[in-house]
Amino acid sequence: MRTSDQILIRAAAESNVGNARGNNEDNVYFNGDYITPRNISRPFALKTGDYTDINVFAVLDGMGRNNTGSFASLVAATKLDAVTDKLAFDNEVDPDEAVLAYMQDANEAIREQRQETGGVRTASTLALLILEHGNAHVYNVGDSRVYLYRDKQLVKLTRDHVAVEGQRTVALTEEGIRSGRITKFLGMNAREGRLEPYRAKPFKVRTGDKFLVCSDGLTDQLDEDAIAVCLSKRKDPFGHTNELMALAMNNDSDDNVSVIVAEAVEPGFHITQNMIFVALGGLMMSIGVVLGFMFGWIVGSTQTNNEGLESYDEEYYQMNSIMVSAVSGTDLTSATTEITTGVSSIPTTLPPSSDAASQDIQYTVYGLTLRQNNDITLQRGRSITLSVEINPDNVPQSYVEWTSDNEDVATVDENGKVTAKKKGNATITASAGSLSVTCLIRVK
Repeated sequence: MRTSDQILIRAAAESNVGNARGNNEDNVYFNGDYITPRNISRPFALKTGDYTDINVFAVLDGMGRNNTGSFASLVAATKLDAVTDKLAFDNEVDPDEAVLAYMQDANEAIREQRQETGGVRTASTLALLILEHGNAHVYNVGDSRVYLYRDKQLVKLTRDHVAVEGQRTVALTEEGIRSGRITKFLGMNAREGRLEPYRAKPFKVRTGDKFLVCSDGLTDQLDEDAIAVCLSKRKDPFGHTNELMALAMNNDSDDNVSVIVAEAVEPGFHITQNMIFVALGGLMMSIGVVLGFMFGWIVGSTQTNNEGLESYDEEYYQMNSIMVSAVSGTDLTSATTEITTGVSSIPTTLPPSSDAASQDIQYTVYGLTLRQNNDITLQRGRSITLSVEINPDNVPQSYVEWTSDNEDVATVDENGKVTAKKKGNATITASAGSLSVTCLIRVK
């Protein structure tokens, strides 16, 4: 959907536990979506390219002993719905007023949740980006950040609330809130100072602007030059989040890592580097298939011309030998002995193709893994193709059966293509042999 200034916002978000943590104490807010307790130990990803005039994105980094920081970041994420709703339904509301009211509410709620955390005090940072009617509004408390990439320059829009010499800090974790250096956060009390966010001066969004919202799990691993190089590439937002996440993880990050990338583009079709790579890969695969077919046809024609009907007999013999071996588990020698029938077995028509023959093979599947995240949000009318990794890898994808438990909400075809129909939840199941995996589809 076009914004008021004819600008479309494309965005993507990813969050990862990292290399040393058991749970994710980060959270992300992505226009109403956020990390739920069921996803707290798994990678989290969202992307879209079709948003309204109001877009709210945030990264929240929770702090507390024994992974209890996840409680604080979750509370802070859920309460951002109030900001989104106010901006969406009241054109007269001031973003500053909505954000300040939200922060006081979230701050109080985090301070009151000690019963849920076993008496452990928790806190959360906040980096918040609001894109409304072509304007950008940025807020933060703590050391989570928002950047703007414009005209080949990376600009930090937030201000880190960290200790300087002689400044009082509060220790909420065993390390003391990142070694005791955070001075403002959600969860403060009056004795610790005044909770007031840093507010960047609002500005007009331009076509080509790229925004990065991230936790310190990224900025502790990558300097701003490396981030700028990544954002300079011609990729869609999901390509950027993939690369930034990979760079942080390859640096052996021991912290949770969360990134959101939003890009302002003109409405219409846009060719990205990701699309070019996919197209080239598809072209190379197609060329390989054509060459393989031509080679097989030439070899097959030569055998037919030289050997006549006997060549079909041998081909049929070998094909059925493989089928019996796959079904019974016997070795190839014993299987071929069982089906040798002499000249009477010569078929009167061409033997079935290997693809058709594979449908009769009963494979033993030892492992089945969904390649995508198992909790995916789709807009109505959108589609996504799911796929699985199968062990052993010689089992064809056509052996997988796809089903939906709520076809009114989302349907799935035999190739794993899921289409969102109406608002609600549907569980997509992929089955192969005795194994199955599921994916929750949330339709908005």
